[in-house]
Amino acid sequence: MTQSLKGEGAAMSADRVMRVIGLSGGDGLQIAERLLHALGHDQYFAYERDDRWHIGLGITATLSISPCGGRYEVISKEGMQTGPTNAALASVARQFMAEHSCSGRRVHGLVAFNYAPCVNGQPYTPGTWPLLILMIPRVEIVVTSDIVEICSDDEAAVDEVVRVVSEQTTVSSPHLCPIDTKAGERVYQDIVRAALEEIGSGVYAKIIVSRAVPTQERIDMPASLVLGRRRNTPARTFALKFDSREAVGFSPELVMSVDDGIVSTEPLAGTRSRSDDPRTDARNRDELINDPKEIVEHAISVREAVDELMRICTHGTVVIDDFMSVRNRGSVQHLGSRVSGRLKDNADAWDALDILFPSITATGIPKQAAIAAIARLETVPRELYSGAVLMIEGERRFEAALVLRAAYQDAARSWVQAGAGIIAQSNPLREFTETVEKLGSVAPYLAMEPR
Repeated sequence: MTQSLKGEGAAMSADRVMRVIGLSGGDGLQIAERLLHALGHDQYFAYERDDRWHIGLGITATLSISPCGGRYEVISKEGMQTGPTNAALASVARQFMAEHSCSGRRVHGLVAFNYAPCVNGQPYTPGTWPLLILMIPRVEIVVTSDIVEICSDDEAAVDEVVRVVSEQTTVSSPHLCPIDTKAGERVYQDIVRAALEEIGSGVYAKIIVSRAVPTQERIDMPASLVLGRRRNTPARTFALKFDSREAVGFSPELVMSVDDGIVSTEPLAGTRSRSDDPRTDARNRDELINDPKEIVEHAISVREAVDELMRICTHGTVVIDDFMSVRNRGSVQHLGSRVSGRLKDNADAWDALDILFPSITATGIPKQAAIAAIARLETVPRELYSGAVLMIEGERRFEAALVLRAAYQDAARSWVQAGAGIIAQSNPLREFTETVEKLGSVAPYLAMEPR
């Protein structure tokens, strides 16, 4: 069933076209893959929340902030506009939203790791990915198991989506992308030892150091989205393409969300492997919840999350909604908590992002000291790893999903990346093993790009 609507609904302008396609036993994940393969030529964002896919194709307007953080570029129907950011990246984002985001329209985006040192005035080595991208899509699509909703100002684009969704296509099984997740063990353990020396000297109490592992072939991101999602239990799933930059991932936690004035963050810290053997998983779970090192690592992360929320929330509203429960996330299980509070009247989601980003569980404690140490210890900029993928729905809802358990690709390279939390009680071999376990959520499910 296809239903066409024009000019109906408070959030729809007179020339906006909306169509609804009824599905019988539809698979939202496969439809998302089909749309990205067929129509995601240059720009797309796909974001899964609560078994519902939100997909944006093409651009109506986009904001990009340069890797050095000093310049912005806006492309819209009016043309291209560029200028200096004056280090006020959130202000540039607010201005873009005010000028280009209409009521009821979703905005997708990404925040690279180096956004944090840039806004905090810390030195860093710029990468090649923009620090911030916001995209208002040309076509908005929502996919559930029952329906596909398509909305756009371009009726021909809506027709094209309807055609792709309605096609009965047979997808061939992709070839897996070869990768050695144990490469670089000695180098990584040396970095952990260096971090332990700095912890012993009192430079910081905790740091997450990561390692990037290249794939041996280019990655087919939409096909990897399907393979990986079938074997993962993420908090959020995402796939994105912005010109030559691509990523697909299965986010284990939210950096932050703001929903009707309530801001929350969900630190995960403490890890053990997870398998298809219930007895082994139960034994690892018991070990996880009784390991002093993992408990300390998690507890100090929750304490820091409380301190950060108290900076932007109304006095007395910050609470720990959930403490140290076990969360299953693909090939691993974590200790997880949730901390929330009500935003101050003079604060908004961008203020919250500037304080909560990057996640404590992807940087360390104290956060600024850990970010500086990451720049010293890791030789290659993190780009999007441990950054965030954004979905913004007007003034009401703002989500930043932590970019971990992901694969990345640009014109120069394709890779996966994982880290481990280092505290005084850490063992270099165990921390390397933890990175291998985390890579197991992604690396076995990467599809090779057809030649």
